[in-house]
Order: sequence, then C-alpha cells, then structure tokens
Amino acid sequence: MAAVLVAGPLVSLPLSFVFAHDELVRFWALVPDAFLATALLVAGVACGTLVLGTGLAALVALCDFPGRRVLEWALVLPLAMPSYVFTLFALGTVGRRVPELRSTGGAVVVFTLVLYPYVYLLARAAFLSQPRSLVEAARGLGSGRLRTLATVVVPLAWPAVLGGVVLAVMEALADFGTVNLLGVQTFANAIYKVWFNAFDRAAAMQLATLLATVTLTLLVVERALAGSARAAATTAERPLARLRLRGPVAVAAAALPTLLVCGVVVAPLAQLAVWAADNVASGNVDPGFAPAARNSLLLAATAAAIVVGLAVVLAYSLRERPSRLRRLVVRLATIGYGLPGAVVAAAVIVPLGFVDDLVAATPLWPESAPLPLTGTVLGLLFAYCVRFLAIGFQPVRAGLDRIPRSLDEAARGLGSDEGTVVRRVHLPLLRTSLLTAFVLVFAETMKELPATVLLRPLGGDTLAVKVWQATAESLWHVAALPALLIVACSLVPVVVGLRLSLPSAARRRSARTERRDLLGIEPAA
Repeated sequence: MAAVLVAGPLVSLPLSFVFAHDELVRFWALVPDAFLATALLVAGVACGTLVLGTGLAALVALCDFPGRRVLEWALVLPLAMPSYVFTLFALGTVGRRVPELRSTGGAVVVFTLVLYPYVYLLARAAFLSQPRSLVEAARGLGSGRLRTLATVVVPLAWPAVLGGVVLAVMEALADFGTVNLLGVQTFANAIYKVWFNAFDRAAAMQLATLLATVTLTLLVVERALAGSARAAATTAERPLARLRLRGPVAVAAAALPTLLVCGVVVAPLAQLAVWAADNVASGNVDPGFAPAARNSLLLAATAAAIVVGLAVVLAYSLRERPSRLRRLVVRLATIGYGLPGAVVAAAVIVPLGFVDDLVAATPLWPESAPLPLTGTVLGLLFAYCVRFLAIGFQPVRAGLDRIPRSLDEAARGLGSDEGTVVRRVHLPLLRTSLLTAFVLVFAETMKELPATVLLRPLGGDTLAVKVWQATAESLWHVAALPALLIVACSLVPVVVGLRLSLPSAARRRSARTERRDLLGIEPAA
C-alpha cells in the first residue's frame, strides 16, 4: 500500500498521451529547443564533472602534498551549495560584466562547480580501494607511471567514475532554479512555462513524461554502473603508494583546489553574509521572510517525519520477508528520487485533483473553502514524500541490515513479543540511522524548488521560492538572508557524512598503534 501510494501517481505521466493526446501539439514548438538545450546541458555537465571530479580525486588519492588531509574533505563542501544559490552569487557579482553567464555555457559552468563532488567521492573511493600489487606488477613489466595510471588505475575506477557522472547529470536535469534564472530553455523550464503561462497541466505532464524518460534511462545506467563498480571493488590490504610532490608542483597542487573551494563555498557565503547584513541594517528585510522560514521549517520537519515512517515500513517489510516481489515493490516506491521535482509535481497533480473533485462534490465541503489537497500544503507534502522516500529509506535499511537476527531470537526467547523487540531492541540500535534519514530528508526538502514552485498553495512560499523570486528580480540583498539559511541547512548532511567517515580513520589509527605495540616501536614525540 505504501508503494502504491508513493509510486502510483507516476503512472499518470504516460497516460497523459492517451487522454490528452492533442495537448502537446499546441506546444510542440517548445520540444526541439528544450531537447537541444537539455542535450547540450547534459553533455557539458558530464564532461565538466568528469574532468574536474576525476582529476581532483586522483590528486588527493594518488599524491601527497601539504594540506592534502584538509582538502580531502573540503572538496566535498560544494555539495552544500544549492545551484540556484550559487547562481544568485554569480549573477550578483559578475553577472553584468559577464553577460555570457546567462547561457547554456554559463549553466554548465555553474553545475560543474557545484556537482563535481559526486564524481570526486566515487572516484576517490575507487582509487583508494585498488591494491598496490597491480600497480607494482605493471611497473615491473616496464610500464611508466603515466602509462600505469592510464591503463591500470583509471580503467579499474571507470565504473565508479561514470556512476558519479550520471548522478551529477541527473541532478542537473532535476534543476529548475538555475536554468530558469540563466534563461536556458530545458525541459524543466518548459514545464514551468506551460504550467503557469499557458495553464495547461496536461501538456506539462506530457513534457514531464519526456523528461522522465531521459532521467529513468540515466537511472538504469547508474544502477548498472554501480553494480559494475561493486564487482570491480577490492579490499586493498596495501593501498596505492602516494606520489610525494615537491616544489612548485606541490604548491600548485595545494593552491588550485583551495582556490576552487574558496570560489564555490567561501566567497559565496561571505558575499551573502555581507548582503544580508546590509539588508538587515537598512531595515529592508522582506516582510515575507519570517512566514517563508516558518513554512520551510514546518514543511521540512513534517515531510522528514512522514518519509522516515514510510521508510521504516518498507525496510521492515524487506527484513521480514526479502522476496523478489517485495524488492521490486520497494524499488518502485523509491524511484521518485531519480525524477526531477517538476516531473513529480506534474505526476501527482492528477490523482490529487481527482480526490479534490470528489471531496468538493460532497455537500459537506464548503464552497468557499480551498481544495483539500491541491489548495493546501497536503499536496506539497505528498510530492515531497514521492520525491525523497529513497533518501530516507537507504539509511534505515542499512541500519536494519546491521542488526543481527540473533538479537531478535534472543529477545523472543526471553518472552518479548514483536512490538517489544522493535521498541526495546531495534529502535535504540536504529537511533543513528533514523536521525540520519531525518536530517537528509529535512535538508533536501528545505532546498527543493521546482516541486514547491508548482504545487505551493497561496501564501505558501518557502525560503527556496523567496531566493528564486528575489534573484529573478535582481534583488540580491533580499535573497541573501534566506539563501544563507538554506546553505546552513544543506551543510548539515554534508557534515554528518564527513563525521560518519571519522570512525574509519580512528580505526586506522588504532590499528597503527596496535602494530607499533606488537613490534615494540615507541611512537614519535
């Protein structure tokens, strides 16, 4: 039932061609331009993130230079910078001097700078998992360092690298704020135009179907590449030896990534802080800021709680009976994250409107009252659940998988029933996983823009909508304060992810200490 509730509305997308087959004909002129702009955006983001993300991953994983340990995690921070917030910074600082920013090329640059961590993280993990013996064998056969890198190291990491590229491209396709602000006529922008300018939701659904076809194809490719990456992964007892960089090369290796992080994260935050301070000092704070902040926090917290509850239901279903049918049902329920927010909004509007019509036709519903779903935040919360269920499901499932069955059997042997086992055994052990899922969904909901723009009720603006509206009107100072709050919330899951990686480092330090104790080596002062 949970899967049908979440994934069922997606069926309405292809059905739009059956019941409203003549709607798209009126807007067919939008399709060639949208297809061309989307194709150029996909190609540009794929090439940009491939080069930048893989290069930085190779630099950090295979080389040693001053500041490498700090840059290793600092290069992940651009994930906390929503693309439309970085677009606000770019337009407000260099937009007038660089008119080329408002183009497909400008959008490619913006997406490359904020999305390369997807490739960086997967490529770095792939490089670090390779055993040194393969490189030593290649070098022993006379292969040079660069040839070994090109023929051994990179091919082994290739599935993971391509998986990161596909994830970055999917994020770019899901974006609406950046392409709208920069005037790039992609499918996401075309859906918005047809929805609000022409008030034709059937044609918007058909455009969303075309975009969903592209994103689902990429999702299938990403799943296949992820499987190939897991198959190629090895446990490196002796990881690759890092090349020690010296002199000007070491300085450049440390300086260039530092400049990148400063340009993508530090400089935007500093400029936003200056704009926000000036706006507060002048007393020109948008009167709608406080309601938007309240709406964002309440919507994010409510959506996160609902998603975590649904994720627990799906995860327990797989734990109790992991059949092929249940795996398929759960996969369908969590497919929403692979779809752009505009596609999800177009998909849920039909079933929501159908329920609204039934309720409004009853004599008990007042004629002056707003529609129960599309006229309130309930429809928006439903879209959030469809969009972000996969994010909440993965941590919960991983947490359940780490709980051994022997604990359940021991508790049942001591007389506990199912509810007691869940309450006294599972929930305490799942506390970290549930909190992680809640934080991830909360942060994603705070910065979600396309679904919010299309489905928000009257007076239901959020911080993301405020940033988008103010940036479209070139009101940089007005957009700065809500943008800072969004970035602060987006930093939370990034920090959580970095914190979760610390125990592995602690274990490595503990292992080194144990080896020194066994060998009788005194640690250096």
